[in-house]
Amino acid sequence: TLLPVSLLLPYAINDMLGVQNTAARFATSILFVLYMFRILEAVFDFVPPGAKASLGTYCTYFSLPFDMIFDGIKPVMATKQEIRDGQINVVKAVTCIGVLCTILTPSGYKPFGDTDAGEFNESIVLSDYLDLKHLGNCFAIALFFQQGLSVGDAVFGNAIQTVLGYKVKQTMRNPMLEATSPSDFWGRRWNVLVHSVMKRGVYKPVRKYSSSPVAASLAVFIASGLFHEWLVHVVFLHNRPSSSSTSEVLLGSNTAFFVWNFVIIVSEKVL
Repeated sequence: TLLPVSLLLPYAINDMLGVQNTAARFATSILFVLYMFRILEAVFDFVPPGAKASLGTYCTYFSLPFDMIFDGIKPVMATKQEIRDGQINVVKAVTCIGVLCTILTPSGYKPFGDTDAGEFNESIVLSDYLDLKHLGNCFAIALFFQQGLSVGDAVFGNAIQTVLGYKVKQTMRNPMLEATSPSDFWGRRWNVLVHSVMKRGVYKPVRKYSSSPVAASLAVFIASGLFHEWLVHVVFLHNRPSSSSTSEVLLGSNTAFFVWNFVIIVSEKVL
């Protein structure tokens, strides 16, 4: 019963409070994505052993939007130096996104200029999508999005370490500029928190019952696509007035994107 509640509660919250702000809807909904997968890891008994040391520890682990680090059954506490480093990371992250905004805003977030690549609901011409200017614009937007997530990661991670004292894992590890392969990008650098909870909540259960690492990996990418579709519906479509931004949303595109990335990961392993 907890899983359907996690799926439906954000809709109820937005309706009861009349929330229309996109950022507020996203901030609320993303927490429930985390809760969904933590419910699944509990159902299939893949909760980290340290989190099960006591009811209080588990409640803390379950509720925090970060992955706690455990030494055996004890949570690892942040040192003073790690707290200072976290505060420095906040300054760096905010500065970086400020610089990116300064660079990208004058061009309407198209630093390489307009291209002929259409939207989702328009005809797709492969040569337009492979245009270097279009690829450059996509890279710039992805870098900006990464930095936005990095700001949230730095701010909230530092708050948890400073106020509660728990050491937390860094969620964003500069994947756009430092990833060495698709598997390094998705497995060790991009949104490590979601990677961790999906590994315990989806990959390990499917691997346990199917004995197939390929099937387990496919299940993870499909689940990732589906929760992004759910996010798009909650944040952009549910009880929102019709606008150009909502009319351009194409449900199914996120799942297609993640399944395609599964194909890339498998190809990387084969090659």
